[in-house]
Amino acid sequence: MRKVHLISVSEPLMLDLALAIREKGYEVTVSAEQLTESTKTKLQAAKCKYYGEGWFPEKLTKNINFVVLGAEVRSDNPELVRAKESGLLIQSVPEFIFHRTKEKTRVVVAGAQGKKSVISMIAYALEKQNLKFDYALSSEIPVLSNRVKLMYGSRIALIEGDAQITSELGKRVQLEFYRPHIVLLTNLSWTVATGAATPEAYYEIYRSFVASIEREGKLVYFSGDPLVRNLAEGVREDVTAIPYDEHTVIEREGQTWLQTRYGEFRVFLPDVYFLLNLNAARLVCRQLGVKDADFYQSMSDYSLSL
Repeated sequence: MRKVHLISVSEPLMLDLALAIREKGYEVTVSAEQLTESTKTKLQAAKCKYYGEGWFPEKLTKNINFVVLGAEVRSDNPELVRAKESGLLIQSVPEFIFHRTKEKTRVVVAGAQGKKSVISMIAYALEKQNLKFDYALSSEIPVLSNRVKLMYGSRIALIEGDAQITSELGKRVQLEFYRPHIVLLTNLSWTVATGAATPEAYYEIYRSFVASIEREGKLVYFSGDPLVRNLAEGVREDVTAIPYDEHTVIEREGQTWLQTRYGEFRVFLPDVYFLLNLNAARLVCRQLGVKDADFYQSMSDYSLSL
């Protein structure tokens, strides 16, 4: 059984990762400061070994296969120092996720806005078609039980992509690691909170990300954002760029209906971005083998249940 140690499991994503890889059959040990009682209960129920509050570098022995760092782990963390001294394999969360999904079709949803909504729609449609998929998300998505799911037998990995620094390990951004087969890029909007020093540096992160798409990959992009459109126009010849905009609808007797070649599908519009996000999710799902007619029916069920 492979052994994994996670440093800083107090971070929500790290907790869900610990539970996910334990469910997959790994032997999991964790460390953190100031864990809540509910987190301790979850770890205990999943049989993840927790030694107590604080850091226990002496527990990082040679038989540990992977050490995974949380984003908040500092370079002087005693466990990180010991892991380096012992020559253990140390990975950030995105790097670990990439290696666990190397044989799967990786779908990365990225951009400044709309990611959570689009991922929710994609996940709902895939589940309606009984298509198994892994996922790794920084956001909580109501239709999914937690932020991370890794399983045997799935052929798809759905990933939420961010431009944030992954960890103290090289200070690389998350988007550098995933090497996606399919990218959904919503829009770009630089602020200081993005972590990029300048708008140019922010744009360069996404330019490099688009350049990392696997051969014969797909870029589904919002055509209404000029920065995103520029990125799409500069993709390699082997990458197919697929634009999207709002889906067309008609209003009748106070209700909204999607207009499609398969007929009309009633939907509820919870916000002004719904039709934009729906069209983006449709095009991604199409690349994954979900027929448009099935997707529309799923979205009708999805929106009317909100």
